[in-house]
Amino acid sequence: MGEVVASRRTLAKRQRVALATTLAVFTLTPVVWTILGGSRPAIAAAEGKKENSLPKTALAAGSDQNTGPSQTAGEAISEVLRHPILKNADVSVMAVDLDRGRTIYAYEADRLLNPASVVKLFTGTAALQILRPEYRFKSTAWITKKLDVNGTLAGDLIIQGGGDPTLVSERLWLWVTEMHHLGLRRVEGDLVIDESFFDGKRVGPGYEEENTDFAYMAPTGALSINFNALGVYVRPAEAAGQLAKVSIEPQIPFFEVDAKVQTKSKAGRYLLIGSYPRADGRQEVKARGWIGKNESMKVIWRKIDNPPIYAGETLKDLLRRRGIEVTGKVRVGKVPKSAISFHTFVSRRLSEVLDDLNKYSNNFVAEMIVKTIGAETMEGPGSWKTGTESIRRFLKREVGIQPDTYVLRNGSGLNDTNRFSAAQIVRLLDYIYRTREIAYELIPSLGVAGASGTVRKRMTSDLVHHKVRVKTGTLTGVTALSGYVMSRDREVIAFTVVANGLKVSSRRASAVIDRIAEALSGLPLEGGPTTLSKPLVRGKP
Repeated sequence: MGEVVASRRTLAKRQRVALATTLAVFTLTPVVWTILGGSRPAIAAAEGKKENSLPKTALAAGSDQNTGPSQTAGEAISEVLRHPILKNADVSVMAVDLDRGRTIYAYEADRLLNPASVVKLFTGTAALQILRPEYRFKSTAWITKKLDVNGTLAGDLIIQGGGDPTLVSERLWLWVTEMHHLGLRRVEGDLVIDESFFDGKRVGPGYEEENTDFAYMAPTGALSINFNALGVYVRPAEAAGQLAKVSIEPQIPFFEVDAKVQTKSKAGRYLLIGSYPRADGRQEVKARGWIGKNESMKVIWRKIDNPPIYAGETLKDLLRRRGIEVTGKVRVGKVPKSAISFHTFVSRRLSEVLDDLNKYSNNFVAEMIVKTIGAETMEGPGSWKTGTESIRRFLKREVGIQPDTYVLRNGSGLNDTNRFSAAQIVRLLDYIYRTREIAYELIPSLGVAGASGTVRKRMTSDLVHHKVRVKTGTLTGVTALSGYVMSRDREVIAFTVVANGLKVSSRRASAVIDRIAEALSGLPLEGGPTTLSKPLVRGKP
């Protein structure tokens, strides 16, 4: 604990004040817990069933039963691992007291398993260390000739993408407005999209395992907007038998909509929404099925397949709305050497982007970050090969995880692609905890038990509510949970549980593994036969 306390005592007054603004619940000694306050709600995950919480007798004062206060966290975790849902699964578990460097619990801790979206912890941590927290993605507008006195550009307007994963229509409107204030009124040429910051590969390793148009499979592009997805809005007509109202956002010529959704008198809905690439580079959206006349509007998100043209057509439409007419077409090209820099639009700080990555577990953001790391650290355009190679070098140099001991192929954790052990993930958590500039930025981006992120509706009991910061991972047959928990003695515990080969829904499996966090938070850490005393070996092995 000395190292952490010493770091805290050396904080400048300005840093202490900044951290205090995020303090909502805890006033703990370890520096990391000064930033474990609650955050804004995000997407909800499955809520655990009441029957899967720890037995009340395990925490009841004065109980003489085996499940009374004499039961340790280690014993309770062993009991959880014997649950029928986990009995035949492949499981890797580790929990470490970070202040003392001792292992609280370990089960198959070195076993390589698929951690699903917990991989985003590696992506985010590497990005903060390699790119730095203050890094901002840049998108630049270039012109091939100077504007005349009327604001007319007698040439092309070129938009050079810089890998910004947070460009949405609202932010694009700000950029267009700024260009308008710089005097641009008319473009007598094409709107050219330069996406040479990235290579031409749209989806990462593992994405080929799943053929779907769901938005979580969105492709990458150096210039991307709206997470390379569109919203399809369906609302019932006023009377049964009529066609429902189907609209999309954004409403641009890039899309062709074919909608035949019936309004029915019965309750409920059955909707089939598809998004398909057209031969001409545009996107076709089909909507079929039915919706009850008393149902509320439903929005369904789908991916698009041509990021540069989608971005260009959206930008062209916004330029028109702002009074800037583009007479030419949208096409892909590169910035010529003779081009003149017109205006650069910058993103939020990287540390702020991590909220989308971790709380919302956004696959698109993860893959865009990986390719940006590659573009900024290696020769040539950003790619999964160069990005993951830079992450491997970081893990070896800074965290002490050797590159031949795990499998990292993409940044999101999607599908059956990556392999890490619980011990390796806990080692990363320890690195985050001890590295002040990383801890301040990454830990607040994690979901807060019962309050925000993918665990907003999980772990709502008093044992863990607002006492756990975690990243979740969920795939078919895979559930993972990794992060930090405050013990009942206010010790900071890093823990990871990864379960593969599950035969039940992620909702049921998550409710079971959440009990491990409850045990670490609410039960004594010492005294049981499953409590280990092996110290955590830090640094390079």
